[in-house]
Amino acid sequence: MSFIRTLWKCNFGPRLFKVYEITWIGRLVEKSYEPNSLERWGDQIVICFAAIWSISLYTIPLVAIFFYQHSISITENISSLSKLAAGASAIFIAALTARGCSRATNPVYLKFLKTLNEANAHYNAETKQELDKYEFEFWARPIDFKINDIERDATREKLTLEKIAASSGRIKRQTGKEYIFTLPCKFLSYIVAHTFAIKMIYPGSVSVLNWIFRSTLLQGRIHLIKHGGERYKLLTADKNEIDTIFIDQRNKTTNGNVLVITCEGNCGFYETGIKSTPMNKGYSILGWNHPGFGCSTGAPYPLQEENAIDCVMRFAIDYLTFPEEQIILYGWSIGGYTATWAAMNYPSIQSLVLDATFDDVLPLAIMTMSSSLEGLVRNIIRDHFNLNIAEQLNRYNGTVLLIRRTEDEVVCTPSGNSLSGNRGNMLLTKFLIRRYPELFAENSECAALLARFLSADISTRKSIIETVNVDEKQCLNFVAKDIEKNNGIINYPSMLGQDCDSKIKQQIILFLATMYMKDQPSSHCTPLAVDLFQPGWNPTTAMSITE
Repeated sequence: MSFIRTLWKCNFGPRLFKVYEITWIGRLVEKSYEPNSLERWGDQIVICFAAIWSISLYTIPLVAIFFYQHSISITENISSLSKLAAGASAIFIAALTARGCSRATNPVYLKFLKTLNEANAHYNAETKQELDKYEFEFWARPIDFKINDIERDATREKLTLEKIAASSGRIKRQTGKEYIFTLPCKFLSYIVAHTFAIKMIYPGSVSVLNWIFRSTLLQGRIHLIKHGGERYKLLTADKNEIDTIFIDQRNKTTNGNVLVITCEGNCGFYETGIKSTPMNKGYSILGWNHPGFGCSTGAPYPLQEENAIDCVMRFAIDYLTFPEEQIILYGWSIGGYTATWAAMNYPSIQSLVLDATFDDVLPLAIMTMSSSLEGLVRNIIRDHFNLNIAEQLNRYNGTVLLIRRTEDEVVCTPSGNSLSGNRGNMLLTKFLIRRYPELFAENSECAALLARFLSADISTRKSIIETVNVDEKQCLNFVAKDIEKNNGIINYPSMLGQDCDSKIKQQIILFLATMYMKDQPSSHCTPLAVDLFQPGWNPTTAMSITE
């Protein structure tokens, strides 16, 4: 490689952070890459310019006002801006040149650059293994998996909330006059959704927060790599690059042949998120960052989120070769949206675990904003962020476990941490009504009892169970008989409770509530206890218990 070409690649090459080495005892250690003072100075200048560019959209109006108030003419404004741009360009070019020259004389960076060039030219298992010895900027990594390269089943069309609403006839067709009248509101909703709303719903996508957390995320990623984690770059259908990490525990632990795919919250990253609980139980783990989070590109709008989790699922099935039946989806908080979307579209998964999740984002959004803005909030949510988790959950018929935080301060309406206002109650209620409608048919007492039960503390719940006289064995017997009527096949909506009186229905409802939902006495962000993570209750087990 000629010196000019090397210098050019060093100028515009990625930043190098760490170098991994294996000691003589087989232990993986990381060593910090040590740039000299000239490269460090150049890097800092380039980073500052990148930060300024990222916030320039929001500062342009302020700059325009400043020049308008402190200048006499447009010519003077243009002259001042030209001088400012020329000075900034000179500093930027000097920083790039200094950084490039310094890297070109650093043997560690040159060795890394050679490894990266070889991987880009011939990317395979061998060159990936060599490249994985370096921790560097994600944008420069070769792509490991492209979803468009996978042959898709043309008959398996993806379900979305929009398609569900359209097929059910819930979308009202507007006349031309109505459409014109609603245009101003739709335009305002679009502007707010694409500026402030997305940052409020997904604060983890704010570039400043990503910059603040960069060191923490790096340390978290190093920790995972030391524990056998392998990093991958996935390319979604809409060309977003998704940062993922895979910890393979197949044939190493009892649960290692089952893959847990984690779906983080609105400010969660795989480097520091929820993966530790299933990992400590010996499961294989596949973590990924939302579009716009960490090193993933894009923005966490619902369509991009759906394309991201779809790509992650195909990667797990087609590249990592995990059967769909050996995948558990684990969603925490707002991550329940992508987890339920995947469960709805990949119905053969082993289980769906939803932790500290809500039924619908709309009530939470309305509570956060002023009551005078409720109409605007409804338009923004339903048109741009329709995160209706309960609707998607009710399109999945497999095994489910819901985990509720008894002191949750985030997913409650009104705000606070009362059990009665926890939106997990509504998620379970909608779930049971859809799966077991006969238990609630023409009987308001059953719904009221369930609401009272979910709003009570642990001692009161025990008292309610004793008062209603819930017999677990008898309830399991009713479940088993219902399955036997369908020749051992579970069908939803179920006819369970069709021939039962009100008292028996109440017993079954409380029994089902305790089977499908488990409580953790903690706040929203406390890590899930290891013993609470499990695939969940499968009604078919009732048949073997009652035999």
